[in-house]
Amino acid sequence: MTTTPADRATPTPTPSPVDQAVSADHAAVAYDATAPFYDSLTRHDNYDVFADLLEGLIKQAGPAGTRLLDAGCGTGRSSVLFAGRGYRVTGFDISASMIGIARTRHADSGIDFHVHDIRRPAPGEGPYDVVLCMSDIVNYLVDPAHLAEAFARLSAAMAPGGVLVFDANTALGYDLMREPHIVRDDGLFAVLTGKHLASGGRYQLTMDAFRAEAGTDHWTRSTVEHHQAHHSQDRFATLLEAAGLRLTARHGLHISGSLSDGVDESAHTKGLYAAVKPPTA
Repeated sequence: MTTTPADRATPTPTPSPVDQAVSADHAAVAYDATAPFYDSLTRHDNYDVFADLLEGLIKQAGPAGTRLLDAGCGTGRSSVLFAGRGYRVTGFDISASMIGIARTRHADSGIDFHVHDIRRPAPGEGPYDVVLCMSDIVNYLVDPAHLAEAFARLSAAMAPGGVLVFDANTALGYDLMREPHIVRDDGLFAVLTGKHLASGGRYQLTMDAFRAEAGTDHWTRSTVEHHQAHHSQDRFATLLEAAGLRLTARHGLHISGSLSDGVDESAHTKGLYAAVKPPTA
């Protein structure tokens, strides 16, 4: 990540002693830098429509309760949305800056937001009936061993009969991001360009973001690198089973936004998955 002097001067929330225990790995670094303009980047995403898709998978799995863990909650938009649908939500993210925004913006929501690494025992008051793990989080776990650890930690936090819903980028999704993508919003101009790295299905997305300084004609530039890895469906199934979870649904997301049964790595941009923790005897 490269920032201008003006970016370095931008104040960030002071984390609590518990928050400071989270290691600043590559995802934390990337999202700490992205946090000030993350909601502008995703302003045109229709959270309500996507929440309908996720809730359909949740209801299909039929968990017994409504206690929900939003793993990788970002600035809290999805957390608040599901709280409004009747779920008892706890949210966490590895980025202290993202959680700082969530805590400030949604202070009256009653949602408990934590700075937390997904590879550690889950925070809050579990066990959880529903775990959401969206927005490429599993792809940021570039080491398969870290992905296995995350699945095991989430499984341990789930109630019997609970459901884990997560998304992941496909091979096509990564291929499409090799072409530059431009995002424009009030006071923001961002260019995103991706490339495949040499080994292990690794992928690097570089974002150059230009932001207008309020009350001036000046713009500041931030260059942020996001590192991900493509994981196969077989890997997901194997690691979920090892974590005590059963993969029950796979859906492919088309670039149009529609869903299909099954995930085709060459036709869908994302896969949407559901895994259930079997009920105890």
